[in-house]
Amino acid sequence: MRIMMAHDHTDRPNAYSHLAGHEVSTWSEEWRHECEVAYLAGLTAPKLSVMLDGVAGSTDREERGIKGVRGEAAVAALRAEIARFRQLTAQ
Repeated sequence: MRIMMAHDHTDRPNAYSHLAGHEVSTWSEEWRHECEVAYLAGLTAPKLSVMLDGVAGSTDREERGIKGVRGEAAVAALRAEIARFRQLTAQ
C-alpha cells in the first residue's frame, strides 16, 4: 500500500519576475516562463533566430527550432515577451 504525502510548499523560494511584476515561486510556471524568456533575450540576433525559427531547409529534428515544436503562434508570443522583457530590464 502506498501512502501519498502532502507536499509542504512553504519552503520553496520566491524570486522577482519582471514579466509578472511581482515575486513568484521559483517552482511555478511563471518562473519557468521568465527563465525561458530571459535566456532567449540574452541571445544574439542570429542565435535567437535559429532558436526560434530553426535552420532553414534542415530536416534534422534538432534544428527545427521552437517554431517546429510549438508552432508560429507560440513563436510570435515569445518574440513579444522577449521585447517586453528587454524593455523592462533596460530601465
